[in-house]
Amino acid sequence: GVERSAGALAVALDEIARTAEVHALDPQLRNMTAAATLIAAAAFRRPESRGGHFRTDYPKADDAWRRRTFITLAEASGVAASARALRAEPVMAAS
Repeated sequence: GVERSAGALAVALDEIARTAEVHALDPQLRNMTAAATLIAAAAFRRPESRGGHFRTDYPKADDAWRRRTFITLAEASGVAASARALRAEPVMAAS
C-alpha cells in the first residue's frame, strides 16, 4: 500500500504547488492540482494510520480521529503553505 509521512507529504504539496503555478492557465491541470492538493493536505493534516491511509510517522490508529473529516480547497492551500517549512526534512526511501 501507500506509505505516507509528514516529510514526504510536505514535498508532495510543494511539488503540486509548483506544478499549479507553472500551469495556472491550463484548466485540466488546475483541476488535477486542486484534487491532488486536497488529498495530500488531508493526509498531511491527519496524524494517524487508518485503513488505506498509513502514516509511517504515526503507525497506529488514534480514536480521536475516528470520525469523518472535511477540508476545503482554501484550507488545503493553507496546510500546503504550512507544510513547506518541512521541506528541509529528509525523505526516506521505502525499503
